[in-house]
Amino acid sequence: MGALGLGALIAMTFAPMVLIGGDPDANPIAETIVMKMLIIVWVGHALGTAAQGIWELDERALGFYSAVLTAVSVVALIFFATNLFDAYGSAVAISLSAAALVLSIVGGMLLFFYAVPFEILRPVAGWFTLVGSIAVLAIGLALATTAIQVM
Repeated sequence: MGALGLGALIAMTFAPMVLIGGDPDANPIAETIVMKMLIIVWVGHALGTAAQGIWELDERALGFYSAVLTAVSVVALIFFATNLFDAYGSAVAISLSAAALVLSIVGGMLLFFYAVPFEILRPVAGWFTLVGSIAVLAIGLALATTAIQVM
């Protein structure tokens, strides 16, 4: 998963698929930076999860890093919800805002599951992560295949 995220980061450097900045209201540098920031923190989480699984490290550190995940995802949600509507239309703005919202919820669930060990949250965090990742994948595929188009 971390390798896929790094691959997406490299591919986005050369040619971003959605945020192309064709409209005068668009700010492609800021939009690309927010997308890269989101990818980098989630790749960091994937690498931390892998390190925790391989070397059997403490899960609490990963939980406290989830606070950073949640904060960055909320910043991306606010940015996408407020800045993309005029430049790209409602479909792209809602899609990217929904993906950032799902990532914020997953990050918050992981924070409360790992940092404060509530064992009752184990199945809830697992299902949120599974369903949330499928939702983010579906939104990303819809954007990449131009099922959701820039207006």
